[in-house]
Amino acid sequence: AARIRELGVEPGRVRVAGNVKFDAEGAGEMPLTAELRERFGLGGDRPLVLAASTHAPEERAVLEAFKQLKGQEGARLLLAPRHPERFAEVASLLEASGLRWARRSSEPLESDKTCDVILLDSIGELRAAYPLAEVVFVGGSVAPVGGHNVLEPAQAARCVVTGAHTSNFTSVVGAMAERGALVQLPALSEEEAPAALAAALGELLADPEARRRMGERALAVLAENRGATARTIEMLKPILQSRPGPEGRGPLKDSLLTSDL
Repeated sequence: AARIRELGVEPGRVRVAGNVKFDAEGAGEMPLTAELRERFGLGGDRPLVLAASTHAPEERAVLEAFKQLKGQEGARLLLAPRHPERFAEVASLLEASGLRWARRSSEPLESDKTCDVILLDSIGELRAAYPLAEVVFVGGSVAPVGGHNVLEPAQAARCVVTGAHTSNFTSVVGAMAERGALVQLPALSEEEAPAALAAALGELLADPEARRRMGERALAVLAENRGATARTIEMLKPILQSRPGPEGRGPLKDSLLTSDL
């Protein structure tokens, strides 16, 4: 809003409706969730850590952190790089890690059910994976990228860990941190990141009650901040209704507003 006013728009004509990301449908289980659970043997006694939307060098830090906590509760890791063009690079890191790993894009193998790490080298499947995780690290935040959407794992009532670099989601992260609905790490060097990640993830894995409370707080933050979509529609209605319809045949109708927007 401040930037738009700086461009010269009259202040009285600038209104903030809120963040429509809070209005996204809940990230509950979907058919793909069941497919991933079955193929990779998820949901049993071994808790899953999900590293979502990672950038370099976060994958290396996550893998080093995972090695430190792998024995804890028999944890497993699902690694989802942000950009498809880096899938091969991350696969090379896994190959050199000494960990047993599986690739989502490969043909299913029986060993998929017991591997240490799953590489989610696919598009559009991350949302289905959130309900399978106990703890989610949201990437682009230890690397100075600006962070990614912490609301999607929150919608699944999952514990969220993020780094310090969250300028893309400042208000969202601030609201969740204020309510104790996520863990935000301080700014970390590449050398410091593995130990800090291992400590944060390990603490949450060891405390089911803390995870439950954090998930409940995340859902509460979501509920308290919903409504931006409806407010935006209400703001648009007078503008659209005042404009002529096709070929100048009167104003646009409410049916267009409710069904097409």
